[in-house]
Amino acid sequence: MNILIMVFFCIMAWALTLSRIRAIQWKDVSKDNGIALHVWLMMVFFSITLTFLIKEFSNFFDAHTFNNLVRLIAYCSILIGMYFGAAASVDAVGNPVDKRTIRWLQYALVLTILTLVLFYIFFISRIPNMRYYVPRSLPEVSFLLVTFSFGAVLCVFVVKVYLVYLPYEESPAMRMRTILIIVSTFSACAFFLTKILTAGGYFWPGLTSQALINLSTVLLVFSALAHFSALLSNRLYVPLVMISRNIQGWMALNDLKYLMEQLQQLCPEIALPAPNPSFVNFLLNPEYYLYRAIITIMDGKTMLDDLLLEGALQGEPALWEGEMLREVVRVKQVMQSIDPPEDFWKLVSEYRRVSNKLTQGQNIGLSQEASPQ
Repeated sequence: MNILIMVFFCIMAWALTLSRIRAIQWKDVSKDNGIALHVWLMMVFFSITLTFLIKEFSNFFDAHTFNNLVRLIAYCSILIGMYFGAAASVDAVGNPVDKRTIRWLQYALVLTILTLVLFYIFFISRIPNMRYYVPRSLPEVSFLLVTFSFGAVLCVFVVKVYLVYLPYEESPAMRMRTILIIVSTFSACAFFLTKILTAGGYFWPGLTSQALINLSTVLLVFSALAHFSALLSNRLYVPLVMISRNIQGWMALNDLKYLMEQLQQLCPEIALPAPNPSFVNFLLNPEYYLYRAIITIMDGKTMLDDLLLEGALQGEPALWEGEMLREVVRVKQVMQSIDPPEDFWKLVSEYRRVSNKLTQGQNIGLSQEASPQ
């Protein structure tokens, strides 16, 4: 990897790590269940790993210490950092099963590091510095497979913890942070898996392709970027959350259009016309247009209920006939499934679901009419 990119990542990692020291309650670490401390330790070991991944520095270090000592330090530090990240995730959002699992992972981490140290002492330290991607001896293969396999296990565990937690998180900023953690950890898991495949090139030469090596580099860069993004302050997420919510609001308005048009066609006396802003106008005031859409729908629903009351049309000409009457019944039945929630955004989601259901029903009806008898 280009030295400038690695130095940039290394500086970012250490700057972020040092800036987080103030967030730790050193006098009372248990005040937040140790989450801040575990996150900070994860960042420390992650920064150490990035430092030893700088090729020029690792060459200098190996030249003045022992052969391949850089590999041992980098591999142990990344595993320790990932363990602390897993521990922080369990402290923050884990369940009792996760807490039992993290204890077993702690024992497995100690065993893995001892195994790596023994491999290093008896084998890896006795061979020339490993400046290649594909291992050339069985001890090298074992050394790499132990590291990358345990790293992949830690990644899978963290992804599982946050995937279970994600549906219960209601804060938009925290949902975005959780998603970034999942993405960064998933890409890190993919990185470890590609490294396992590359190590397998010792047995199957077909796995020594440059494309696989390049893919592992891309995954490393992407997981590092996502990792940094997940550790940023909540204040930096606010603009992203607003942009995401506005885009979701625009998609919701487009989904609501079918329901609004149907109600205005069936109940032409609705006071407010259906809003139809441009994308730019909607972004300037998204909640206004969504409120107008919901009010239009609720006015139409109320009018539809009034007109369908028994005896409401006695002595009057039929308001709906034939196909329109069937459409009235269909709209009425679908809208009856709504139990209007108090939260506005949940109300938007409910009516959006109704509109999509009506649209799907209309499309099915049209396809059946078009199909040959």
